[in-house]
Amino acid sequence: MGKLKKINHEIKCATQQVTVSRTDTEGNIIYCNPTFLEINGFKSSEIIKKPHSIIRHPDMPKTIFRVIWSIVSQGLPIQAVLKNQTNDGKYYWTLISIKPQKDRDNQVISYVAYGKQAPDAVINKIEPLYKILSEIEYELNIDTAVQYLESHLKEEGMSYAQYMKHLTKNREFRCLCDFIKLAILR
Repeated sequence: MGKLKKINHEIKCATQQVTVSRTDTEGNIIYCNPTFLEINGFKSSEIIKKPHSIIRHPDMPKTIFRVIWSIVSQGLPIQAVLKNQTNDGKYYWTLISIKPQKDRDNQVISYVAYGKQAPDAVINKIEPLYKILSEIEYELNIDTAVQYLESHLKEEGMSYAQYMKHLTKNREFRCLCDFIKLAILR
């Protein structure tokens, strides 16, 4: 498996497709479902024990991952919109819900992420913010980009979690969460 090449071609996932991946506390993939493998163009043997960042698109601001890690490392769930890159260099936007998995002592032992195709309306709202954050990271540094995001959220009067719910109007995640709950109950 070589370095991913960048191709400016977006793929759209079917609405019923749900990716599932599980990472250890260091962010290394320990499980992924067949849909995750199919969409990302990997064989299980190529991706297990690799960092989940293997599918991070270079356009994604590191600021968002810092926010995600700061929340999930506290044992809290989070929702986010991510731009991922496939093994052949194409990209796709996904709405994800990440839930920490805990042991009997309430210690985080892994993270499970469920994802589905992000609607165009959500992409159109989040992409300009991500471009600004990436530019700040490039021109200045990630700490300044985090400060910008915090300032942006403060102006909106929302936390990151509230902003994500507002952005998606919680419809997509509610549908995704209902789908996951049904799958688990079966």
